[in-house]
Amino acid sequence: MCANLVERPHPSRWPILVALLLVGPLSACDRPSPLAPGIGQETTSLRRPGIVLVDPEARRTALREADRSAAMALCSADEPPSVPTPPRGPLGPTPGYATDTRLNPMAWFVMRTAAAALVDGEPGARARSALITVLDGWAKAGVLVAPGRDDAATRFAVNRFLLPTIVGWALVRDHPEVEPEVRARIDAWLARLVEAARARLGDRRLHEPSARNNHAYLAASAVMAWGALVGDAAAFAVGPSVFRRALADMRADGSLPLETARGARALWYQRQAVASLVTIAELAALQGHDLYALEIDGRSLHAAIRFLLDAIDEPARVARYAAANRNPGPSPDWRRQDLSFLERRGHGRHYMAWVEFYRARFPDRPETARLEALLWRAGDPRPLVDEFSGGNASCLVGPLGSARARTAWAAPTRAPRPAPGTAG
Repeated sequence: MCANLVERPHPSRWPILVALLLVGPLSACDRPSPLAPGIGQETTSLRRPGIVLVDPEARRTALREADRSAAMALCSADEPPSVPTPPRGPLGPTPGYATDTRLNPMAWFVMRTAAAALVDGEPGARARSALITVLDGWAKAGVLVAPGRDDAATRFAVNRFLLPTIVGWALVRDHPEVEPEVRARIDAWLARLVEAARARLGDRRLHEPSARNNHAYLAASAVMAWGALVGDAAAFAVGPSVFRRALADMRADGSLPLETARGARALWYQRQAVASLVTIAELAALQGHDLYALEIDGRSLHAAIRFLLDAIDEPARVARYAAANRNPGPSPDWRRQDLSFLERRGHGRHYMAWVEFYRARFPDRPETARLEALLWRAGDPRPLVDEFSGGNASCLVGPLGSARARTAWAAPTRAPRPAPGTAG
């Protein structure tokens, strides 16, 4: 187990951000790891700038060598999405529980076309050209540079779009088809959006929920992804800093207090936080830093995943926290947890897409077997696509092979997911 971690200030030209987020050197775990054992200030180093969530050339090679039909299916290369148009008018709060969803079609377009661009041949070329053209059009128009409002819900909507857009751009940015002026224009546009996200992170007060919950984790993952893409070590360091704070805030049982207080959606938001924390850990892993192994007083990302699984099986585990019923969402009944995140959503997303990254890193962990039992109980759910995981996670890191082989891999003897139960 790692020793307790002590935060110390680190100089920066963003003093508020430093005070809230950046931390100093940490003691290392003495367990062996294929990644860098140190997890302190050296997480600001970038060993592979330009690599964001996946090495595109290595993945293209793997897809090229795989069964063609499986690669096409995983990457949705045979189903081009419709081209989105920029939202009319500024973003802002919406009535009721939802956030502004007008960016969702663009996020879907980016996630689908970026993945398809990894496939060889005409489908990949068509997707790549479409992605570059649309991103350049939005960059020329300066979409979201002035979103209209700066409330937490609007910031969340922008960051939910920003993360997969950075990941998608990273998959095509270095292609010869991208002209230098186009690359410079898209880079400049995204840099302005990232700087706004970074500034808002720094401006948040720690007593505000959005400074320490899934909102902050999502924003940090987007800023970190940008740092990895352009070689900005300070931006990259935001992710590990927020990750450490999440572990420090975590209860001993792996639950996250601000997420599990959300009534009927306590597990929904525990899962949403986990999705962003896995994304941060994966971004770090590709630069040689092992946040997956980080522990603070025994609290770890594995513990957060374990709590999620335990509470899905036994809702009473989360009931004492969910009873706070803070901003619970559509249902006021905190005794009955909303587990709809285990199914593919009507808009094509699957909020458990982060499992692809976790399974690829930890195929033999017991948590992985339990996650597979939840998601693969009725066959292969891929492709798993979600903004919080940066896009089409199945195409980026999912196992390859024929569709039949992938379905057979899903261990049909495992127990099915329990139905949503009543706790209390």
